[in-house]
Amino acid sequence: MKHRIIALSVAIPLAGCGSIAPNSDAPLMGGGHVQVVDNAPITVTETGPAVGAGGQRVFGTSCKNVVWDPAPSAEAAIALMKGAAFSKGFNAVHSIKTEKMGGAFFMNCWSAISASGIAYHMAAPVIPKAQ
Repeated sequence: MKHRIIALSVAIPLAGCGSIAPNSDAPLMGGGHVQVVDNAPITVTETGPAVGAGGQRVFGTSCKNVVWDPAPSAEAAIALMKGAAFSKGFNAVHSIKTEKMGGAFFMNCWSAISASGIAYHMAAPVIPKAQ
């Protein structure tokens, strides 16, 4: 019973304030759901360098935080993940996975979808000169 009271005393003030999930479309104290647009110039590939060989894990979370928010989507989660890669200076992402998150309530979401991938620097293609 004591644990329930503590959980409610934490959850009630957070209700509607945004998600505590990292890189979310419902940022904490952000004024509600953010419309996500996929405009990061990131190339998506099937494979690339591993995390230890120049790659870095990136994440994005699409969250339904309040009743009037749209349902979370894999597309929004991927767009957030690509934006995270771009903001860290990368130009490509590989090994993208999306999944519905269990325990979304603990991130202050009614439901959530997470995207993860490995961001890396993809070399520019070499264009042969005409002879």
